[in-house]
Amino acid sequence: MRLHYRRSLAALSLAATVLACSPALNWREVPLQGLVAWLPCKPDHAERQLPLGPADVTMRMSGCEASGALYAISHVRVADLAQLQGTHQAWRQATLAAMQATAPPGPSPQPATPSTGQVKTVLNPEKLDGKRPDGSAVQAQLLWLNKGTDLFHVAVYAPTLRPEMTELLFSELSLR
Repeated sequence: MRLHYRRSLAALSLAATVLACSPALNWREVPLQGLVAWLPCKPDHAERQLPLGPADVTMRMSGCEASGALYAISHVRVADLAQLQGTHQAWRQATLAAMQATAPPGPSPQPATPSTGQVKTVLNPEKLDGKRPDGSAVQAQLLWLNKGTDLFHVAVYAPTLRPEMTELLFSELSLR
């Protein structure tokens, strides 16, 4: 009986040690339709049809939760460039409404249009405060990018955002 107890205790101790050494943010490269982002956790993937702006689109999403934050990258492809602006505006308004945030004064930010490769030269994520459906506070950093008729949304949501939660995600985005 004592031997079984010692083995169980040793196994429990080893498991606790492994979990204690696991980083809260375990960053990995995640591709989504030509955009490569680094997410701090293994993402789930989903796809759905949505009415967004001037047309119905297929939205592809990859996202995960780590350290109390939700990380998400999403993609839609519009039929032609004439639909890009309307789709972007509808998507942004839906995002602001979902987090009960008001748009800051001034013109709405346009999606960045970087060349293939690193996109950090055009990065200027929008920083917003809002509320979750339960009324609790949420902060977000949001960025829209486009490459031709592809529109991407990169987002982090958390009660309080800290630089270590967002820097790698936004600094290492690349288009392929």
